Amino acid sequence: MMLGMDAHRDPSGSDPNDPGSPGPGDRRPAANGAASPIVLAVADAGRGQGLARVTDALGYRSETFTDIESLLYHTRGAVPSAMLIEQALLDSVPQLDVLVLLRRRKPLADVPLIVLGADDSDRHVKAVESGADAYLTVPTRPAVVRAHLTRMLDRRQRDRQLRTALERARDFEQAYKDAERVKDDLTHMLVHDLKSPIASVMGLLDHSIEMMGDDGGDAGIAELLSLARNESQHLLNLAANILDVRKMKEGHMPYEPAWIDSLTALAKEALSDVAGGPKERNFGFLVRPEAERVAADPGLLRRILANLLANAIKHTRRGGYIDVRAWREDGRVTVSVRDDGEGIPEADHKRIFNAFEQSRHTIHDRYDTGMGLTFCKLAVEKHGGEIWVESKPNQGSTFGFTLPDAVADDVVDATAVELV
Repeated sequence: MMLGMDAHRDPSGSDPNDPGSPGPGDRRPAANGAASPIVLAVADAGRGQGLARVTDALGYRSETFTDIESLLYHTRGAVPSAMLIEQALLDSVPQLDVLVLLRRRKPLADVPLIVLGADDSDRHVKAVESGADAYLTVPTRPAVVRAHLTRMLDRRQRDRQLRTALERARDFEQAYKDAERVKDDLTHMLVHDLKSPIASVMGLLDHSIEMMGDDGGDAGIAELLSLARNESQHLLNLAANILDVRKMKEGHMPYEPAWIDSLTALAKEALSDVAGGPKERNFGFLVRPEAERVAADPGLLRRILANLLANAIKHTRRGGYIDVRAWREDGRVTVSVRDDGEGIPEADHKRIFNAFEQSRHTIHDRYDTGMGLTFCKLAVEKHGGEIWVESKPNQGSTFGFTLPDAVADDVVDATAVELV
C-alpha cells in the first residue's frame, strides 16, 4: 500500500463520505492505551485512514483533523505523542506558519513532527526550518512512515527518561546540600556554644590549682585538676579546629602572610600551646640558619606546628623523642616534625589528612578524630605548599610540609617600610 497525495479512498475500501467511516477527531483504540494519541492532520479524512493504520500498528491511538483551526485549537490543551501533518493542509493557510506556531507552544517543543508532502525542495527546506523533524516525500510506503515514527518516539522516550533521571539527581543533590548545610550549621552552633563553657571550666580549674598551690593542698588532687585542665584544653583545641576547618573550606579563613624572623622561636611558642604532656617528652629544634626567616601567616603557621606537635605527643610514649627540623632547598622551606612513636600503617597514609577517616585510639587510649591534621592540610595548601607523612608501624612518623618562597613576593617587609 502506498500513502499518496491523491488517494481519496483507503486501500482497505473505506469510504470517507460514509458516516460510519473515521472522520475528524476520530479516536482509534490501540494496544498502547496509556500513551497520548498521535495527531494526523490531513487535507482529506480518507488519506488519514492509511496513516491511522500505521499508528495502530505501533500501538497508538490516532486523532484525525482536516482543518488547521481544529488542529491549533486541539493542541492548545492536549499534548500528542507525535504529529503527522500533510503539506497540502499547511498550504491551505499560506498566511500562517503553522509549524512555527506549534513549536512555540512549550509542551509541543519536543513532540515528534513529520510533514508529508510532494517532492519539492523549497517546501522541504521550509518545513525543516519551521520545526519539522522529518519531511517525507509522498507517495511513500507505510513502512517508511512507521520507521521514522518508531525512531522518533523511542528517542523521545529516552530523552524523557534522561530528563527524569537528571531531575531526580538534581533533587537528590539539593536534598544532600540541604542536609549538609543543616549538619554544618548544627555543628557550628554546637561547637561555637561549647567554647564558652569550656573556657569557663578551664578558668575555674586554673584558679583551683592556684589555690591548692598556695594552701599546700593534696598533691594527688592537684595532679587530677591539672589533668582535667589539660583535657579541657584539648577539647577547646578540637572545637577551634572544627570551626576553622569549616571556615577554610568555605574560603572565609583570614590569611595574612608576613615575615617571620625566627622559625625556632615560633615553634617553641607553638609547643607552649599544646595541652598536657610536653614536659614528659624530649624535644629538639634543628632549624638551619637559612630557614629561620620565612614568609607565612604567623597565626596559621603557629597552629600548624602546634597541631603537628600535639599529634606527635599523642602517639609517642613518655620519654620519647620529638624534633622539629627545617631547611631551605629548591626555592622553598621544608619543615618536618618527627617522632619515635607507634607509627602509621602505609594503607592509612593517603587518607590521614581527611577528617574522621583516620580516627583511632592513641597509645594513651585517647580517641583521635584527626581534625588537627585536616586543619594542617588546608592551612599548608592556603600557603601554596604541600604536606605529607612518612611512617611505618613501630618506627615513628615524620610529618613534613613546604612553604614556597613565592609567598614572599606578596609580603611587605615592615622594617623596610619604616626605613622608607
